[in-house]
Amino acid sequence: MVDRFGILCVAPDWTSPPRTARQLIKQGAEVCIVAPPGSYAALTRFKTADLLMPAEEIDRNLPAIARMVAEDFGAHSILAGDNAAFTYLAQLMTRLDALELNDATRAMLRRSIPEAKAAAIVAQDSMFIVAQGIGPHAPPRTIANPSIEAALQFAAEAAYPVVVKRDGYAAGKGVTICASERELRDTLSGMGGLFVVQRFVPGVVYGVAVSGVSGKAAAAVSFCKHQVWPDPHGPATVIRGDQRGDLIGDACRLYDQYRLNGYAGFDYVVDADGRAYLLEVNPYVVEGHVSACFGCDLTAAMLAAIRGGKPPPALSPPTHELVAMFPNEWRRDQNSPHLATAHHDVPWDDPDLMAAMVRDCGVQPPQQDASLVA
Repeated sequence: MVDRFGILCVAPDWTSPPRTARQLIKQGAEVCIVAPPGSYAALTRFKTADLLMPAEEIDRNLPAIARMVAEDFGAHSILAGDNAAFTYLAQLMTRLDALELNDATRAMLRRSIPEAKAAAIVAQDSMFIVAQGIGPHAPPRTIANPSIEAALQFAAEAAYPVVVKRDGYAAGKGVTICASERELRDTLSGMGGLFVVQRFVPGVVYGVAVSGVSGKAAAAVSFCKHQVWPDPHGPATVIRGDQRGDLIGDACRLYDQYRLNGYAGFDYVVDADGRAYLLEVNPYVVEGHVSACFGCDLTAAMLAAIRGGKPPPALSPPTHELVAMFPNEWRRDQNSPHLATAHHDVPWDDPDLMAAMVRDCGVQPPQQDASLVA
């Protein structure tokens, strides 16, 4: 039996969903993309079927979409492609008992998403971080959604600088470093939505990407930010493989505890003394398509767990130390030495996706080199 998956996307320009679809298709699975027309996910050629509609219609019609993905397409599970997609699915779980869905759809959703209480915690960065207040890799001292005065008191006790992190962002976005009372007050004035104020911990930021099935981690790989842009706390443009067993173990524990499914990412910061602090969870498809470069194929491990009867593939020697993330590093510096030496994930074999990425960058496209094909 062919393994089938839905990938639900809301954001128009997230690069991981189409790359994940490619990995799944290349390894014998079938994929139904649910995404807005013209989005990166919608443009990929690596899909078996699709349901394309504006983001607001996806939210409104999610029960019907779940029925189609489960009953008509026969998906094992539906994978969240971005923050908003996970939030939509988490909200759906709160209404699951009241919806008119058959057993197949309910079973698919329960395989895909944690139960409602856990899903609500994971869907909100502020709730998740506060819930992890103890343990060897506990987050830096944090206060969630404070008033301005409470935030100022927290910062005075924790000492500046402090970090303001807004919910619903990833890869360094939505983060403001405040070095003074005035900066903190200005940042919080008029801020809407959920957020945390956190003690700033200088150090190296690590990511751990995990794959698995319904709360059972199958494989994980860790890496650190080697090059970032456009500021010191921005998204990575180059990542370096660095297998830290302590971080991998902690990320797998959280994956299992919250019964996540498919792919998820966890970010940590490691200070000068080697102590690691949890920063955030990303409960959606992450850049697992490059994990094999670091010796661990997350997609193969997940499929092996679903198919059963075969052990997950063994770890292999890394093929590369560095991965230059497309289009981030190319947009940062078209003369970057990493473009000549690191592994690339340029989607040469996905022309419509490639064209959209190049268009959105507004710079000259790279020249194809057969040795750089992902």
